[in-house]
Amino acid sequence: MNESAPPARPLDDTDRGLIGELRARPKSSVADLARQVGISRGTVYSRIDRLERTGVITGYGPDIDPRPAGFGVLGFVTLEIEQGSHAPAMGHLRAVPEILQVYTITGDGDLLCVVVATSNDHMHDVLQRVTSQTAIVRSRTQLALHTDDVRSVADVVADA
Repeated sequence: MNESAPPARPLDDTDRGLIGELRARPKSSVADLARQVGISRGTVYSRIDRLERTGVITGYGPDIDPRPAGFGVLGFVTLEIEQGSHAPAMGHLRAVPEILQVYTITGDGDLLCVVVATSNDHMHDVLQRVTSQTAIVRSRTQLALHTDDVRSVADVVADA
């Protein structure tokens, strides 16, 4: 999650409508967005500019489906690290390209990593690289067998 400040003002129906249209049709022109949302092109420009400046919109893709891109194995790796070793552990994890996300968590473990791999053997190699950092004391891995539904924050915002 991005820890940046919240937007200067709450998102309204127009913002959510723009986000929903951009999510559904990311290549839409400003004129198309204006027509779909029912606002002027100038309003589209100013709203998108504000959403970008406040960090609500952070990019425009492309979104990639890992499986057709060759990464058919998805894993959730919980790591326990030595106390006081968060910075070196994070530096090490940032250097592993197959790690998509790292969360600092509560409960069992300290970090939760979302990892992709091309095969189980590749996942084994990734895990060997991950656990080679001496600050990482223990790891537990769960593999996703099937994904029923994937939503993004843009989907949640647009549907709010």
